[in-house]
Amino acid sequence: MKLSHNRLAVIFNPMGGSAKSGTIDKLQAACKARGIELVKLTTTADFGSAKRLSAKAVARGDIDAVIACGGDGTACQAAEGLFGSGVPLAVFPAGTGNLFARAFYASPDPERFVAMIVNGQAQPVDMVRLVIVDNVGMQQEQLFMVAAGFGKISDAISFATPRMKRIFGKLTYAVRMLKASLRPDSVRYKLTPLLPDGQTDLQVKAVELQASAMFALSAVPPSMLTLSRGCNASDGLLDVVAIKANNFGSLLQFSARMATGRPDRSVNYYRMRVAAVRIETSSPVTPNIDGDPGRSTKSMELYVLPKAVQIIVS
Repeated sequence: MKLSHNRLAVIFNPMGGSAKSGTIDKLQAACKARGIELVKLTTTADFGSAKRLSAKAVARGDIDAVIACGGDGTACQAAEGLFGSGVPLAVFPAGTGNLFARAFYASPDPERFVAMIVNGQAQPVDMVRLVIVDNVGMQQEQLFMVAAGFGKISDAISFATPRMKRIFGKLTYAVRMLKASLRPDSVRYKLTPLLPDGQTDLQVKAVELQASAMFALSAVPPSMLTLSRGCNASDGLLDVVAIKANNFGSLLQFSARMATGRPDRSVNYYRMRVAAVRIETSSPVTPNIDGDPGRSTKSMELYVLPKAVQIIVS
């Protein structure tokens, strides 16, 4: 990528692992070695802090690219602040899950990461707008880049506490998902494809099914590639995948299909590929949005925003 100003901005949590491990200092040293200034922008505990910081970087007018150094929440917020600006984003993984980074990056070190920014080419990536009507009738909107999950198995991921993740790391997710699989508590879902303006697509019928877990995927990390073959973060489409297994035994059978790389051959698998969809549920679910919990709801709509942000990837 041709740098016009030789100036990058990095968004990070000054109390997070990246700062404590010296990653930010190493990124700064790698930039300095190439004659690039690294502007440090530190997040706060306020929700949306990373979004405001990336928008601030755009407003300066002299930032060639923004680096989000953190987990999926930081990456998505930073991307939202860059929405439509044309200023590209690069993501240095420094969280626990790092779904976005695992979908698009090798494991970078600071020197290789800066080289990737300088020599790489930004590509357009979709974002997804999630519109929720919560349990008290309030409407809320949120953007995400990778996936939203629903159901008890998805909850096992999103409700892992920061303390658990600090102590046990990725093992936290495995243990919580195993526990959830013992009693998955399936939910009835109604999926209605929509037109981009939110109107019902009269040419396509709604689908109703019982599922223990459902995922709305814009991108898929390598460890989950078999869950939705052909899922593409730049095609303007969303893959809605349901796991219909509703007890521990059927979940084991589905897991076996996953292990062979062909979950689509399981009777407990369903996929719909759409640009927009309304999801209604028989009981409240809490969306797991790029690894973080949203608001409990029985009604939501998802819209793909094609090529919303420019991402520099390895």
